[in-house]
Amino acid sequence: MGLGLKFYKHEDGTIFGNFFADPKFEGYSGIIHGGIVATLLDSAMTHCLLMKDIPALTGRLSIKYSIPIRTGTVVKLEARIVDQIHEMFILEGKALVDGKRVASAEAKYRSMKRRVNQGAKK
Repeated sequence: MGLGLKFYKHEDGTIFGNFFADPKFEGYSGIIHGGIVATLLDSAMTHCLLMKDIPALTGRLSIKYSIPIRTGTVVKLEARIVDQIHEMFILEGKALVDGKRVASAEAKYRSMKRRVNQGAKK
């Protein structure tokens, strides 16, 4: 049952994509489950890294829910890299409905490139 997400890149490196809030993803009646919202934001931020050929794992994810997302709406997802400290990347993501922010996220991701190489040496 995938989420059917496709992401695209702006020239500035920010990524964006849309998600249709299907009722099959609701928690309370008519409202998308918060765990789905967190997954959408994490997916957007992960794709932001993947579009720069940076495979990474989520280390910390913090979500701020502002407005419940109603089923039947289209959610615009956006993400961007804010900072990089060695192998750690800090990203921001947001979810919008009709131009209004409904949720936002901050996350830290650890690059997998070095870990894969280290694992091969054992």
